[in-house]
Amino acid sequence: MNDSKDPNDSKDLADSAESPRPTGNVGGSAGGGAGGGALRGVGIGCGVLVAVPVLLVLGFLVTYSVQRGTPEDYERVAPQAMMTRIGDVSQESYEVLGFEAAIGSDASSDFCYPDGLESMADEPVDGAYSLSHRWSVDGVSESGAASALKRLHRHLKDEGWDIDSYENDADAVYGLELRASRGGPSDDGGDIRAVFEWRDYDGRFEGGVHAPCAYDPDAGPGSEPATDAGSEVEAPELRP
Repeated sequence: MNDSKDPNDSKDLADSAESPRPTGNVGGSAGGGAGGGALRGVGIGCGVLVAVPVLLVLGFLVTYSVQRGTPEDYERVAPQAMMTRIGDVSQESYEVLGFEAAIGSDASSDFCYPDGLESMADEPVDGAYSLSHRWSVDGVSESGAASALKRLHRHLKDEGWDIDSYENDADAVYGLELRASRGGPSDDGGDIRAVFEWRDYDGRFEGGVHAPCAYDPDAGPGSEPATDAGSEVEAPELRP
């Protein structure tokens, strides 16, 4: 038996004893770095999620305040002058329609409400009014109404009106109808609208012209809405 030891075995044992071993801190440091980065990412994401709604709300409030503090760009027109304007449209339309009788008419007025975000407050504009002129003719036949609307439809198109709807079919469910509009003096005030209808259940032909919103010059700033403008004007009598 040979009891001699191999020198290489001793060297291997020494190398093993001197070799450093990995400790748990190495893996822990790596894991801690990744976890910290993840937590920081979550924190940033949550901050963004909170900031976006706050900015949206602030933008909404700023826009609303600006719109509330800006007066509507309505034209300043006395109610009687506005009635003359839309009465002239009614008279011209009545002549084109070709009805033979002279008829009376009436005027009415309504509130004006702002557009945009401030419309949510549902508050009418102080000192403003919306005026309408209406009239009607009884005993009109369906064929007579259809012919009259056809003439008026052609006339309004030639005069530059926008035709919003035109029902001149005998099979129309609700009767015959023509609706047209024309741009008003200001963007805020809206369009001048004209509506002409014939209903088969009573043979009545009705017409109406609706003015855009306007300020009453006599109302003054900060006054109440001019809801009584319709009672202060004289509506014209329409003649063939």
